Amino acid sequence: MASGYFSNHEELSQLQPMDFMLSFGGDGTFIDAANLVGDLKIPLLGVNTGRVGFLTAINRNNYQLCFQKLLQGQYVVENRSLLHLDCSGPLDIDCDFALNDITVRTSDENSINAIKVWVGTKPVNTYWGDGLIISTPTGSTAYSLSCGGPIIVPDANVNVLTPIASHTLAVRPMVISADEDIRIVVESRNNTFSLALDSRRVVVENPVELRISKEKFQIKTVLFEDTDFYRTIREKLLWGIDKRNLG
Repeated sequence: MASGYFSNHEELSQLQPMDFMLSFGGDGTFIDAANLVGDLKIPLLGVNTGRVGFLTAINRNNYQLCFQKLLQGQYVVENRSLLHLDCSGPLDIDCDFALNDITVRTSDENSINAIKVWVGTKPVNTYWGDGLIISTPTGSTAYSLSCGGPIIVPDANVNVLTPIASHTLAVRPMVISADEDIRIVVESRNNTFSLALDSRRVVVENPVELRISKEKFQIKTVLFEDTDFYRTIREKLLWGIDKRNLG
């Protein structure tokens, strides 16, 4: 198994082969690690030293047992889908994929965006508001959830369009097939908008067209046999504190 120091994707690729990579922190650190791994197919294992930690399999209560299982090969690998971004104009950003979400927001707090969206060749809507989140199942428990989006199981082949502070009450989050491309054109008064791929953010000047599709590769995550997504949701979102569930 290879080891060594690295600071970017290219340097990491020189250290192959690797059995897995450990990420110490919260979900943000895990996503940063995923950006480093990219298409190298190195399984990621998250060690939660943060707060919520939806993406982390190890915590302070089970780390001894989990590391034991890891050394004994008692784990499974789960694939997580990614979003790929193409832009008709230049982007000052070092990565063109996202594990959680791609977000379009207003770059000026005093104005709103008109975000025109097509799925495949069909027009969906023009979203008037502060922005729009295009989320993977992994990202459904992140920014999208805080804006009213649904929780999606990790292996579902779907994405979610979640409006941010919509100016139309009838507009709601929409679940679409991950196999269909999304085309976006943003209109704003100051001719710019904010674009984020996970935590990487850049201001984009119009006119441009965004195209979002399923990335060709996936991120591999390490899970243990007793990992249960539904239990994770119950624990992280504190669903079980209802006293009616304690009987």
